[in-house]
Amino acid sequence: MKAYRSIISGLAVAGAALAFAQGASAADYPKKPITFIVPFGVGGSFDTIARKLGQRWEKELGQPVVVKSLPGSGGRRGSLQIYRAQPDGYTIGFAHFVPFLADEKLMGKPPALDLKKFEVIYKIAHGPNYIFVRKDLPFKSVKDLAKANRPIKFASTGVGAITWTEANALAGILDFKLAFVLGYSKLGDAAVAVAKGDAEAGLGTVSHFQGVKDDVRPLMFFGSERDPNYPDVPSAGELGLKRLTALGSPRIIVAPPGTPKAPVMVIREAIKKAAADPEFKTWMQKSGFYLKAQDPESTWVDLEEQGKVFASLAEAVQAAQKGKK
Repeated sequence: MKAYRSIISGLAVAGAALAFAQGASAADYPKKPITFIVPFGVGGSFDTIARKLGQRWEKELGQPVVVKSLPGSGGRRGSLQIYRAQPDGYTIGFAHFVPFLADEKLMGKPPALDLKKFEVIYKIAHGPNYIFVRKDLPFKSVKDLAKANRPIKFASTGVGAITWTEANALAGILDFKLAFVLGYSKLGDAAVAVAKGDAEAGLGTVSHFQGVKDDVRPLMFFGSERDPNYPDVPSAGELGLKRLTALGSPRIIVAPPGTPKAPVMVIREAIKKAAADPEFKTWMQKSGFYLKAQDPESTWVDLEEQGKVFASLAEAVQAAQKGKK
């Protein structure tokens, strides 16, 4: 009789798990706090957006959202933590796709994970960067960097990070040498390093260097058109560097592979609601973030395109790494 009851109990538990996995009612989620992993340091753009969303979701979903910063290895560490987490809907985060694409497409290394297995919930923003230099340096344009006849010291969060990739691609195309100062947990810290003189150049969005904007000079915006924040700074598109316009850093919220549909749909709707909220839009703009809400299908199309661009830049990046074109 006990054995029979154990079997029935086990079947009941398995049935409940299967029902949730197949998309149980959204009303069942969430029942406990949600962990939101950020692959960069506290105070950076990824972290700031995560905390803003978390504040909204706590009110809307009725459960705390715990933002957990896990910087390291150019965004790989935190992304891997999401990938390996329990797929129960209670761990989500910003996966940083760029370093894994760089490993595979630029450096020819086997990827540390299968990006296509991530459960993409929604893309919330895109980060076209600027290249900027310390203001007291003589560089007035990106072409001036090639006239230095010495390596330019770039601050970056790590090998394979978008700033590392963009700097190498630019150096390979324009034929200048570079040297990296690595290890910053977020791009805001890298911008401060440029302002202080620990490095000569850096890359990041307006939000990353606005705290030191009086000490740095933006040379180029990695977009197809000029940014209204700095209308006098030329874009990569107008300078004929079209491939570089695809190298922005997308802010994509994901869940671990195998996460049930119900929690994914709940978070997806919460993201869409935020993206449509005028208050949130205004906050994003004033904070220097570029709102670009996108469904999973469109997000994957963009990532595929970015991978192709990375592959096309492989020769230039490898040349820059060798110190020659």
